[in-house]
Amino acid sequence: MNIDDIRKISLIEFLNQLGYQPTGRDSKGLWFYAPYRSERKPSFHVNPRKGIWFDFGSGAGGDIFTLAGELCNSTDFIRQAEFIAEKMQMPVSKPYKPEPFIEQPTFEDVRVSKLESPALLKYLADRGIPRNIAQRWCVQVDYRLHDKDYYAIGFENNAHGYELRNPFYKGSYPPKHITHIAEGNARCNVFEGFIDFLSAERLGQNDGFDSVVLNSVANVGKALTILPDYSVIACYLDNDEAGRAALARLRRELGDKVMDKSTLYPDHKDLNEYLVATQPKIYNNSKLKL
Repeated sequence: MNIDDIRKISLIEFLNQLGYQPTGRDSKGLWFYAPYRSERKPSFHVNPRKGIWFDFGSGAGGDIFTLAGELCNSTDFIRQAEFIAEKMQMPVSKPYKPEPFIEQPTFEDVRVSKLESPALLKYLADRGIPRNIAQRWCVQVDYRLHDKDYYAIGFENNAHGYELRNPFYKGSYPPKHITHIAEGNARCNVFEGFIDFLSAERLGQNDGFDSVVLNSVANVGKALTILPDYSVIACYLDNDEAGRAALARLRRELGDKVMDKSTLYPDHKDLNEYLVATQPKIYNNSKLKL
């Protein structure tokens, strides 16, 4: 099978071959759990007519080749083609690189303001994050998406995009990037998502250290442009396959200065789950004394 034949492979067929089945459908396509990371609700959307996918949780997207790149952790086109051919049990005969196409959700009327919504503050309080920490690091983002109005907690990244959260939605306002919080310290804490970063703030784990929030394990490569400057890198990543893979890559690249801090919460999926299970509940979004 040559490269043009690979391009004709259905994304649905490819995902089925990998063992993933759709969890639902809408007018444009099918929903799956993301095949390269752990998530509680399916946010991976496939448009079979266009042959493209978009991950509303990580902000990544593209065609079958870019999906293969996420799965095999490679940006090399030939390696991506070989990965697809291997999984579909077919050989590759010649290279051809198609133009990438990524379908992004269209955000309109985006407005950023102080985080004041009682519903959003309650959502964070239910996850153990008090108002003072939430308002220090987060904003409120009101926006229009797919002809409907929404609002969410926003956490800004280095490219001036935002991670977005509310009780019903986990996504991002592009561009997708890491968030680097520099305090001038020799130690940097690394978090997979901003809820874990906020959890560390409440638990006193940050304590003036620098921080990098990946905003998706797919952004590890972007963090590697910053992390080599630190003498200690403390990783508070998820206790799942994606988190362990990210930790392993950081150790391969940066060596023994990378510390695994998930030993703090060995019986929990992530730092926030540990926080909710072990710390007093917050009522009425009141300020918490650490």
